[in-house]
Amino acid sequence: MEITRQELDDKRLSRRLLSPSLCIILLVVVFPLLFAFFLSFQQAEPRAGGIDMRFVGLDNYIYFLKSSDLFWPSVRVTIYFTIVSLAIELVLGIAMALVLNNEFPGRAFVRALILIPWAVPTVVNARMWEWIYAGSQYGALNGLMKVLRILPPDVNKVWLGFDVPFQGVPILEPFMRWMGVTRALHMIIIADTWKVTPLVVLLVLAGLQTIPESLYEAATVDGAGFWRKLTHITLPLLRPVLLVVLVLRTMELFRVFDIIYIIMQYSIRVLGILTYEIGMKFLQFGRGAALSFLIALFILGLAAIYIRLFYTEEAL
Repeated sequence: MEITRQELDDKRLSRRLLSPSLCIILLVVVFPLLFAFFLSFQQAEPRAGGIDMRFVGLDNYIYFLKSSDLFWPSVRVTIYFTIVSLAIELVLGIAMALVLNNEFPGRAFVRALILIPWAVPTVVNARMWEWIYAGSQYGALNGLMKVLRILPPDVNKVWLGFDVPFQGVPILEPFMRWMGVTRALHMIIIADTWKVTPLVVLLVLAGLQTIPESLYEAATVDGAGFWRKLTHITLPLLRPVLLVVLVLRTMELFRVFDIIYIIMQYSIRVLGILTYEIGMKFLQFGRGAALSFLIALFILGLAAIYIRLFYTEEAL
C-alpha cells in the first residue's frame, strides 16, 4: 500500500511536533538515568573541577548486599513502613470510598472536602505533624489530651520517641526490635497516611463507579448481605484499581524520604534516607547510585508480585 503525500507530510509534522518533548525527556530523564547507572559501577568522589571516577565493577552493589549492619536494617524498616502504611491506606481508602459511593445529603461537599489533605504540600504536612507531635506543652496532641484529661496537666508525652513498641510482649518486642521499629516510625506512618489516603479514596471511588448496579440488585435478590457483596462483587471487580494503587503507593513508600527527613532527619534510616546520606552527605556518588538502583530492583520485584496476584485483562 502506497503512502500518499498527505500522509507523509502528516508523519513529518508529527515528528517535528514530538521532537521538542523527546529532547526534553532525553535530557531530563534518560541521560541522568544512564549516567547514574554508569556511576553505580564507579568509585566516584568529588574533586576540584569535577568528579574523580575509578571503575570498580559490581563492588558497590556487593558492598551493600554484604553490609549486614547498614543496608539490611534499612531494608527491614522500609518494608515495615511500606506494608503497614499500605494496609492502613487500603482499609481506610476502601471503607471511605464505599461510604462516599452512597447517596446522602452533602455528598458532593464531603467528596471535595476529603481531598484537602492530599492537596497539602508534603513539606507543610511534615511541619504540621511535627508541631502536633511536639513533646512540649506547645504540642497540639499533648494539649488535646490534657484538655480531654487523658494526660495529667504536668505531663508532656514524647510522641517521636525511640522506644520499641510492645515492650514486654515475648514475640512482638523482639520482632519490632529486629525490624528497627520505633514509636516515632508509627507516628510518621499516621502523618503520611493522613495525607495520602484521599488519593486512595479517589481511585477506589472511581473504580466503584464502573461496577454495574444490577450486580448488587441481583445479589440482593439472592439474599446476599453486605460482606458477601463486598467479597464476591466489589473487591474482585476492583482488582485493576487495587493493582494501580498498590504499585503506585509501593513506589512512593519504598523510596520515602521527605516526610521522614523533615521530621526526624537521619534518625530513622529508611532506604531513601540512607541513599541521601551516602550520596549527598558523605559524597560517595558511586555507592549512592548503586543503592538507588537496588531500591528500583526491590520495587520492580514487588510490582511483579502485585501483577501476579491482581492481574486481569482489564488491569492493563
